[in-house]
Amino acid sequence: MKARIQIGKKSSRGDAASRGATKLISLHKRARGRPTIPNLRATILKHAGELFAAHDFASVSIDQVALRCGVGKGSVYRQFGSKEALYASVVIDGFRHLRHEIGAALSGSSSIRERIDIVVRHALRFFWTRRQFFVLLRDPTAIPARLERSYRKERRELAKVLRAILTEGIKHGEVRADLDTRIVAESLLGMLRGVIRYCQDYTTPEKAAEAVVSVFLEGCAPKSAR
Repeated sequence: MKARIQIGKKSSRGDAASRGATKLISLHKRARGRPTIPNLRATILKHAGELFAAHDFASVSIDQVALRCGVGKGSVYRQFGSKEALYASVVIDGFRHLRHEIGAALSGSSSIRERIDIVVRHALRFFWTRRQFFVLLRDPTAIPARLERSYRKERRELAKVLRAILTEGIKHGEVRADLDTRIVAESLLGMLRGVIRYCQDYTTPEKAAEAVVSVFLEGCAPKSAR
């Protein structure tokens, strides 16, 4: 009976030693690999954003993003899953910053025309090189549903900003009081999306902004016909 107890103790000590050796080997392997990068997700978003802003979607590869970040492409895939999801994450993150930029710019504006012009110009400049995003939104297999929900949330917030501008315009007699601001705000966002997707071959963000603001506030009819 004593012999069995002693054998059991030796076996237990052996298992502990084996686990310790395995842990040391694991630590050694990790030490030889790439060092951990703090805020890896934010780093990838930053460098991917720079690449997507400079090149169209098809021209940017995960390898290029990984090289910029100083990591293996497996690290990028582990964070985002696919190139499409990475691109969508970049756009949504930028959209969030865009709303804050618009808010800051609006603080120094007064007339309805100036405020609408600010929203239109900021939105067109931001999405002008990112129209592929709207193509991905139409493909339910391209990006995760959670990212689409994030985009919808940001878009709703921008619509709220437009509705607030329109409501203020109604108070000051700059906008017709019989209009539903929800419909009007969505109409402007729809105009912007159409211009971004289909008009880039023959115009610029600046010229497009002038046209959108003019049509939105004044209509297409000449002044003599109003």
